[in-house]
Amino acid sequence: MLTPAVEILPASQLAFWKEEKRIPGNFVLYGGTALALRLGHRQSLYFDFFSSGPLEMEHLLAALPFVKEAEILQSGPNTLTLRINRAGPVTVSFFGELSFGQLAAPDVAAAANIKIASLADLMATKLKAVFQRSEAKDYIDIATMIRAGISLEKGLGGAIALFGPNFNPALPLKALTYFGDGDLSSLSAQTREYLIAAVKETRDFPKVGLHARFIGALLP
Repeated sequence: MLTPAVEILPASQLAFWKEEKRIPGNFVLYGGTALALRLGHRQSLYFDFFSSGPLEMEHLLAALPFVKEAEILQSGPNTLTLRINRAGPVTVSFFGELSFGQLAAPDVAAAANIKIASLADLMATKLKAVFQRSEAKDYIDIATMIRAGISLEKGLGGAIALFGPNFNPALPLKALTYFGDGDLSSLSAQTREYLIAAVKETRDFPKVGLHARFIGALLP
C-alpha cells in the first residue's frame, strides 16, 4: 500500500482525488501525476490511466460516477478524455489496448484504491516520451527519478524490455543532452548539468525482465 504525496496536487486535482472515483481495477495511473504522487517533486495536471485490456466505452462510462457532469474532450477507439470541474478543471484520460507490459507491480494508493505505476515503469515510459516531444517537465521527472535511485542504465534496460526493437536507447540519451527545442530553455543549469553527467556515466544497459506482459488486471 502506497501513501501518496497528495499535498503536491493542485486544489482541483486534490478535490477529485478525495472523492469516490470507482476507477476500474484494470487501469493503472501513469504519467506525471503518478510520479508526483510517488515523489512529490512537482505539480501535474492530468490523470492518465493505462490498460492492456480494451476500453469498453459503455461499461467505463457507466462505472464512473463523475461522467454525468464531465465534458468529453476526446473519444475514440481505446481512448477517452474527460474534463470535470472541481473549482478548477481536472482532465482524466483512459487509454486501452496498450501493447507493452509492466516491469514491476503497481502499488495501490491508500484510501483512493487507485493503482499507481512503479518507478521503473514510469522511468521507462518517460524515456520513450522524451525523444518524441520536447517538454521540460519530462526532463525534470527523469532527473528526479535518477536522484531517487533509478539510474539511466536501469531505465533504458527497462524501456528495452517494454518496447523491444522499436526502442532505440541512443535517442533518449541524445535528447537528454540537447536543450534547444520546446520549453527546454526553462530548465535550470543544475538540471541540465545533472542530466548531461548522468548520460556520460551511462555505459551499458542491464537485461531487465518483465513482471507481467499486461498492464492492469489479468487478461484472459
